[in-house]
Amino acid sequence: MPELVRDETPSQFFREQLAKAMEHQRVSTSAFTEYYLVNLLVACVRGDVLPGREEGYDETPLALLYLRAVGAPRAERTRLLRLLGDSALFVSGFFADSLDHAAAGHGYYRALGGRAYACLGRESPRPFGNELFAELAERFSQFSDVLAEVSEESRLAHPASLVRLYERWLATGSRRAAVQLGERGVTPVAGGDRVRH
Repeated sequence: MPELVRDETPSQFFREQLAKAMEHQRVSTSAFTEYYLVNLLVACVRGDVLPGREEGYDETPLALLYLRAVGAPRAERTRLLRLLGDSALFVSGFFADSLDHAAAGHGYYRALGGRAYACLGRESPRPFGNELFAELAERFSQFSDVLAEVSEESRLAHPASLVRLYERWLATGSRRAAVQLGERGVTPVAGGDRVRH
């Protein structure tokens, strides 16, 4: 019988879940990047690093954060770009299902998040910051897929329907979504062709 209550910190829990997801998807990275992703998950689940609500919006639009960052002094620009990149990565991964039918979908989050991390990679004064943020920018989709698996495995109920998974594959071209479809006996086909079983 599985344990219902585990005695572990959020960091331990997410470290274990991240390692499983990365192994399952055959994604590898440095210990430094793994540490960053674990801390991102912990901070976002607590609500520590997500942007506050913007007046007139349900949430702060990423494009607005980007515009503010571009015109800000260096220290504020760095803070805003990191907030933007982290928020985009967390939402596009951990809450991927919520973007399936959103006006600002997966492409929007991945493009702006990747751009924010790329800017940080060029500007970061820290020794490992340049490499970390450059990697997060370059591999944004892979890390988003990893966080999506962590989210799915963290839920009590198993993930959404086959149709939603197929729609996500159509919207993003995610390799992970294609593999999941294949595991369910569906071969995704692009270009309006029918799905083969």
